Amino acid sequence: MEVPPFSIGTHYNKKKNKKKVLKKKSKSAFCPSPYYYGQPPPTTFIPYYGPRWRIPDCYNASESIKYKFFLLETVFSFREIKLRIAEHIRNMKFRFDFTPKEHWKPPQQIVSSMTSFYAKQENEWNKVRAIYYRLFKFRQALVPLTFRWQIKKCLKNCKNVEDPVTMEIPKNPVTIIDFKKRMCFVYDARALRKTIENRLLLSDYMFPEPKEPVNLLTNEAFNLGQLISLYKQCLKYGESSWMIESLIYFNGDINIFSLYNKQKLKIESINTFFKKPSYIIRDIVIDYFNVEEDYSDLPEPISQRFIKTYDTSPERAIIQEWIGITREYYIAKELNEPSLLTAIAKKTDRIMNAIYKVFQYSS
Repeated sequence: MEVPPFSIGTHYNKKKNKKKVLKKKSKSAFCPSPYYYGQPPPTTFIPYYGPRWRIPDCYNASESIKYKFFLLETVFSFREIKLRIAEHIRNMKFRFDFTPKEHWKPPQQIVSSMTSFYAKQENEWNKVRAIYYRLFKFRQALVPLTFRWQIKKCLKNCKNVEDPVTMEIPKNPVTIIDFKKRMCFVYDARALRKTIENRLLLSDYMFPEPKEPVNLLTNEAFNLGQLISLYKQCLKYGESSWMIESLIYFNGDINIFSLYNKQKLKIESINTFFKKPSYIIRDIVIDYFNVEEDYSDLPEPISQRFIKTYDTSPERAIIQEWIGITREYYIAKELNEPSLLTAIAKKTDRIMNAIYKVFQYSS
């Protein structure tokens, strides 16, 4: 069987023999492309290999109806199908202007044959529309049943029993369904919420770098449907989160989420940074202390004692209080709120006096 040189929507397993074509070298050194002369670029035609509608075998349709049905088999919107059929009928009912000066009229036989032809074509287009109407009605009734069958099939193929975070059977189970792999996963509501929040609150230093929430067992990002499902299941157990709700509101787009929640994420990253061990946040805390002790004219020996105490005994109450004031200063600076900055200045003056009294006579 000879394979046609080009076809739409069909695949052939036979390999085509590629013939080598020898191109002659042009004599001139400059060979301009068609674009050089202002010609439009050639249009590339991409064959359609997606799903298609098909007339049921029980319906006996003529070749003309099958051809009209074939023209619309790649359209999956019944509204668009109706519009296209109406356009075909409207374009078919055109009229010719037969030399009005001579007042010539076509014979009655020609008029009657044309009228019957148009009526037949319109009737066939209406039959095509009726076929598509039944197909869409059947699809509308079948899709929910197929969806339920897929859910039951996924629920039977559960990949874990224990939560991967707590390593225990979930007390408040949240089921996540993966339709592509036909499987499901079970997590504990609280552990899943905290895991997602930790992904959204990831930061480097004090700069937020949120990441998409992922399934811990597959390391694949949750899609919008899975996010909505797990959020509604978590709400039943009282595990709510403004971050997950905001991410769902922005259709799961992590970039838009980070833009609209830039200030909140910044404050959360500051709070997370100052919860780290003292040796990690040392440079920030000591730099802010050096600035404030210059303003307060704190003696150099007292300043050195405070820094030495920070390095040796960071758990002391006065050191922890200074770390808290440093954190509050960076938050107030991010919010740019004058009342908060004024309150931080008063707290700084008070603790500077306390540092002077505590480290005045200590060695």
